[in-house]
Amino acid sequence: MAWRKSTLIKLHLYCGLFTCFYILAFGVSSLILNHRIQVEKQEVTKTWQGRVAVDPSLDDVALAESVREQLGIMGWLPPWHFNRDSTLFRFQSTHLAKTNMIHLNLENGNVKVDVVPKGFIATFHGLHFFNGKIPNAPFILQTWIVYQWMGLLVLLFSLVLGLWLWLKYSHKTWELYVFGGLFLLSILIMYWI
Repeated sequence: MAWRKSTLIKLHLYCGLFTCFYILAFGVSSLILNHRIQVEKQEVTKTWQGRVAVDPSLDDVALAESVREQLGIMGWLPPWHFNRDSTLFRFQSTHLAKTNMIHLNLENGNVKVDVVPKGFIATFHGLHFFNGKIPNAPFILQTWIVYQWMGLLVLLFSLVLGLWLWLKYSHKTWELYVFGGLFLLSILIMYWI
């Protein structure tokens, strides 16, 4: 009987270790959202140049996608950052960790890319919303959604297992009333606020 209790406690512990990274990312992100903390850096740290084939007849979205693919850059293309005139097309490619500000010369295909890393906290914060679907992302980043859902399921299992272990092996009824009451009170407070 003691080995069974020990095994269940270890299982509960390993479930917690498996989900701790996601819970930390979720908690830090929630703190940043609630307090509107500015965590993204704005400084250009690197600039590089390249050359691409340009089809000026393409609309802004198709042209930006074509340049991104030719340069092999990972990221989304927010259309509100498109700026095009007769000779220059400026746009951004962004993902969790950095933003690339791309300046394309429409006449000769020369490209200048300014790289702006967002920083560790901003990247960590971005995991809150991340579904793994970044254009041109490597396979390892696309698996985040699998970890996210597995983490939530394991967390639920761990919570149920922990509650069962506590009710089965704790013989102090005051703990049940105190912690159960605090749990219900916190739910009511969240509901009313």
